[in-house]
Amino acid sequence: MKYNNEELEYLRGVKFSNGAKFELTSNSDFLNRDDYLLHLSKDKTIMHLGFVDHIPLIDEKIKKGNWLHKKLMDTSKICFGVDINKEGIDYIQKKYNYPNLHAIDIISDNLPDEIINKKIDYLLIPDVIEHIGNPVAFLQAIREKLTNVDKIILTTPNALRLNNFKFSLKNVECINTDHRFWFTPYTLSKIATDAGYEIEKIGFYEHGVLSRRQILRKLFLSKYFTFKDTLIIELKC
Repeated sequence: MKYNNEELEYLRGVKFSNGAKFELTSNSDFLNRDDYLLHLSKDKTIMHLGFVDHIPLIDEKIKKGNWLHKKLMDTSKICFGVDINKEGIDYIQKKYNYPNLHAIDIISDNLPDEIINKKIDYLLIPDVIEHIGNPVAFLQAIREKLTNVDKIILTTPNALRLNNFKFSLKNVECINTDHRFWFTPYTLSKIATDAGYEIEKIGFYEHGVLSRRQILRKLFLSKYFTFKDTLIIELKC
């Protein structure tokens, strides 16, 4: 979906409403997050921010072929991995010897020349923003520091997702305890706008691949796409 001029005025704070309604649309041919990220990254120079994952899960994910960073390495022309988790990076480098991995705090540390001097087609930030205490400042710092990036692709769990609705019917909140925020399409777009980005589009995706046994879920989500797991927003730097 893309915002029209009137909707952009709300995002920019030019207009205000206490009950604005935005028509949501879905025009993606890709059902899940990873397929879409791999499609964008094919033969591109990319940077994957927050790539490590949880150390106990990495080996099994690599074995099964579903660790996102390895899939991006295999698809892209060059894939730089940047993460604050030095322990995780040391583990990966020692066991797998993957190239272009950097233990860096993107806000406070200097980036190496091999990243700064390279044109980056896409900066991928998958499922990170909900962990950040000040997401606007985080995105502003990235925009100011990474001037060699063309576009940012940011993903996050969808506050409107079906599982949230199902747990709400049971008066239960199910949450990753390191998360600070849930985002809707509008609130995700709002922080991106506040951080100075131009929004190219935003869409709804499943987090993973649906199995054949999940045919009913697939049919349901094909009609009621706002219940999908994940939001992906594309930002112009």
